[in-house]
Amino acid sequence: MYKKTLICAAVTILSMNSVYAAISAEEAARLGGAELTPVGAERAGNADGTIPAWTGGLTQVPAGWRRGDDRPDPFAGEKPLFTITAGNVDQYADKLTPGSIALLKLHPEFRMPVYPTHRTAAWPQHVYDSIAANATTAKLVDDGNGVEGVWGAVPFPLPKNGNEVIWNHNLRFKGTYFNAPTAVANVVYDNGQRQEWLFETKVHYTYYDPGIAAKERESGDIMRYAATTISPARDAGEGWLALENIDAKTNPRKAWTYDPGERRVRRAPNLAFDTPDRPLNVIDDYDMFSGSPERYDWTLVGKREMYVPYNNNGLNSIAHSIEDVYTPGAVNSDLTRYELHRVWVVEAKLKPEARHLYAKRVFFIDEDSWTILATDKYDGNGNLWRVGFNYPVTAPEVPVTAGGFDVSYDLKVGGYYAITGVTGQDRAQTFDETPPEASYYSAAAMRRRGR
Repeated sequence: MYKKTLICAAVTILSMNSVYAAISAEEAARLGGAELTPVGAERAGNADGTIPAWTGGLTQVPAGWRRGDDRPDPFAGEKPLFTITAGNVDQYADKLTPGSIALLKLHPEFRMPVYPTHRTAAWPQHVYDSIAANATTAKLVDDGNGVEGVWGAVPFPLPKNGNEVIWNHNLRFKGTYFNAPTAVANVVYDNGQRQEWLFETKVHYTYYDPGIAAKERESGDIMRYAATTISPARDAGEGWLALENIDAKTNPRKAWTYDPGERRVRRAPNLAFDTPDRPLNVIDDYDMFSGSPERYDWTLVGKREMYVPYNNNGLNSIAHSIEDVYTPGAVNSDLTRYELHRVWVVEAKLKPEARHLYAKRVFFIDEDSWTILATDKYDGNGNLWRVGFNYPVTAPEVPVTAGGFDVSYDLKVGGYYAITGVTGQDRAQTFDETPPEASYYSAAAMRRRGR
């Protein structure tokens, strides 16, 4: 019996090492070839012709456009192929997330206009080169809660498990510096009541910044985040600061908050996981999922063709007013755009010893950009609780397909939380301007901004 146990243990260890091992040179050589795109997606379209082949993405910048201008909708002249509603949802159910189906049946205001599919996702050549160079060295560490052997690249373009896919999302290219001078967040309840916040957000993605010094790379810090509330007046000056590391378990997120009433900066070790953010939202809902994956067991379910948000420059336009976008029951469906895309499906189940409001989460992740486009979140009784969508921006000047308008619907309370970089503002968000100095992301600088 003892010998049998040792053999089983050895097999388990070998299996785990295999799962967490880097891919071979032969596997990596497929990237950017006839079969796969440089990020690991299937280059070919589908058999029905409803998903086209990837031909390089959208990289042409409109004539006369400058950073900060409203970002044009490259497909503004298109009409929906069809619109999915409560009346015809069963006809399309095999290509819909459970959350989409629930919202369609619960809220008549929620509709899904489906447009022709355009595979616009593109990244700079130096990112593609980095993916190829790092593909054979990147591997999971700390039971899948960290990554090593990679910098400036999606670590697992040929994923073998759910941990690798979620790390691809966390470490995907989003530009080098996200600058939203006036980001907008709203909570809209089913009765029409609305709460609104404006805040300045500056995020330096040091992981992808070629100018980062070697010692900063060695520290493993992949992101610097700073936000300051502009309004309402009662919250003006509140600040948040976070530094994210590539090994989320060994070096967890460092975070601080600033209270202008007390004029005091505090460490915020709980600015993670299921700590409440705004109503109807928790901290790791940011970007559909962010931070350490340590509280869940991750399963790669497979790949599916699904109707998901895509190419939503129209919804993310600064030309819309707050009232145009944040309508009762659901975000204004006339402004949204869905397309048929291939997505990785990943299921996260809460570990028996762990704590989180969400006992299970299912993520639907774009094969072309590694962006979570939709997520379903379940409570401890197995009931669907919250439903999230990311309506991404296509920015050819970088180029990048980046998170744009994020929304989380609460099926229990009734209502939704949504955040976007630009609605109703004077300047569109940008993704590749020169970032602030490292000192901007310090407690002292946050205190000065909050005065």
